[in-house]
Amino acid sequence: MMNTPQSFLRRKPGWLGITGSAVVALLAILSSVAAALEQPSYKVVSSDGPIEIRQYKDMAAAEVTVAGDRSAATRKAFRILFRYISGDNQGSNKIEMTAPVRQQAAPAEIAMTAPVTQKPVGNGEWRVAFYLPSEYTVRTAPQPDDNRIRIVNVKGKKVAAIRFSGMWTDRNFNRHLQTLEQHLSKNGLKVAGAPIFAYFNAPFTLPTFRRNEVQIPLSR
Repeated sequence: MMNTPQSFLRRKPGWLGITGSAVVALLAILSSVAAALEQPSYKVVSSDGPIEIRQYKDMAAAEVTVAGDRSAATRKAFRILFRYISGDNQGSNKIEMTAPVRQQAAPAEIAMTAPVTQKPVGNGEWRVAFYLPSEYTVRTAPQPDDNRIRIVNVKGKKVAAIRFSGMWTDRNFNRHLQTLEQHLSKNGLKVAGAPIFAYFNAPFTLPTFRRNEVQIPLSR
């Protein structure tokens, strides 16, 4: 029989003095800690269940472009960007973590800026970014030692966002992307950019406690 984390905890209730239920409780607490991280400032224009139309303000971000599929690109970029906020920068400044991590794909000829999110840029590449705390601007943010990292200004924009939990699988993200696209089509809202994938929690967070989002930029 294959060992799962749950079965291991059942067999080893005294492992490190932590029971299975205590581990679940601990992960729930860590999830709430993630929710307390600073996030980009926005105003909710309208909402419909898990879908919100938001107006964001400008915010600085550290961004890197990496190649690979969505999941592999996220892991690779996270390591690069985490070193930057951990002190791999001019002045060796420690920078507070924010949420979400942002990932987005976009046509290669269009210059994009993005927060901790993920976005495709063509040729199997993605732009992944960490939003910086609001105390920083592009001019005042510590300059990275790694020349792959860019400090960018994420322009305030209107976006449609759908919030959901679960695994960081393509199937899960694509299912919610389709729901969001159907909502936009039904309500006559015009898309102004490629979808953005946003991750609000650490990878060790149980899927049930994760906050994920797909966001789509809209025309004003």
